[in-house]
Amino acid sequence: MDPISLIVTGAGKLVDIVRGYFRSKDEERRHKERLEVDRERLSVERQKADALTRIADYLDGLPQIADKKRRGDFEEAYAIYKQQNYREAIPAFEACFAPEATLSERAALHILIGNCFFSLSELKKAEEHYKEAETLARKANDRQGLAAALGNMGILYGIEGELDKALEHYQQALNIDREIGNRGGEAINLGNMGNVYKTKGELDKALEHHQQALKIDREIGNRESEADDLGNMGIVYKIKGKLDKAMEHYQQALKIHREIGDRVGEANQLGNMGIVYQIKGELDKALEHLQQALKIHREIGDRVGEANQLGNMGNVYLIRGKLDKALEHYQRALNIDREIGYMEGEAYQLGNMGLVYENKGELDEALKCYQQALEIFEEIGAKLEIETVKQNIQLLSELEAEAR
Repeated sequence: MDPISLIVTGAGKLVDIVRGYFRSKDEERRHKERLEVDRERLSVERQKADALTRIADYLDGLPQIADKKRRGDFEEAYAIYKQQNYREAIPAFEACFAPEATLSERAALHILIGNCFFSLSELKKAEEHYKEAETLARKANDRQGLAAALGNMGILYGIEGELDKALEHYQQALNIDREIGNRGGEAINLGNMGNVYKTKGELDKALEHHQQALKIDREIGNRESEADDLGNMGIVYKIKGKLDKAMEHYQQALKIHREIGDRVGEANQLGNMGIVYQIKGELDKALEHLQQALKIHREIGDRVGEANQLGNMGNVYLIRGKLDKALEHYQRALNIDREIGYMEGEAYQLGNMGLVYENKGELDEALKCYQQALEIFEEIGAKLEIETVKQNIQLLSELEAEAR
């Protein structure tokens, strides 16, 4: 059985914005030099945030379990999972570990539980379950389960900033999927490799991998993944500065998502289009698209997406200099992230709030936000983000020293 792809998105993260604490021409020059470095660094975070990373939901034979009660328990747990109630899904999946469960079934359950912890940004726990799934899959000689576990481990390494390790795991998973003829898994790993190459700045390689994924998804008729591939290609074109090309790919993706009734995908692409309008300086259009995306996320109960779009809208207000409005949106996003236990989102919103307080000249409040964000990133092991926040704190210290 092919793994089912689950789209995990992030946006509304640390935004690059010029800070207004200049007093002399020489000081202004030095600040601008530092801000250029900061802008480049924050851009990497934003690019990584936009990507659609696919996690393999490997099910083995769980939906076809002969025992009626066991099958019913799994179906109930999986329904909770698909509703994004990840905290509730964990004990429901754990209850499916019957003594008679096969090694492959156990591996599949560990992957699903790992995906729950991943979606809650509890990355260390996710890693524990993926590693257990890998061990069980190897014992059972379950090649497809092994590929899913390795690919999902690759996603964790990517988040932690260990990009070469991520590529190594994706490549291993890709090789297995090709050996066993799992074309859906092959496309997932090619797309995820494209996201890593994008983060590394190897944009032509990123496009090449997304195009390969797109070709496979079209051949096997996976329209949802086809749309995701087009969206990922749009992100690469956006980074290259080819904004019209990016918009063209987002619109193609949006059309497919609407045709197949994928409202999450529809909202994601509207959000991506809003970000392009933001870059172009068409801020009214940006807000219009982000508001459309927010409306959909709310209608379908996608609270992660709701928080992401509130964060994106905060970015637009921040660019407009409407600092109180920006802060209001970041705070609303933060409240949601805390309610659902989405630690990564919580940390990003705290970072955004730090930028607002910094622009308001409230440097003590800015430092508090950055330090809280740093603590969370350290807890979940997000190495690239840890470095970003530490550098923000260092820049803040320099600002405070020069203000004296």
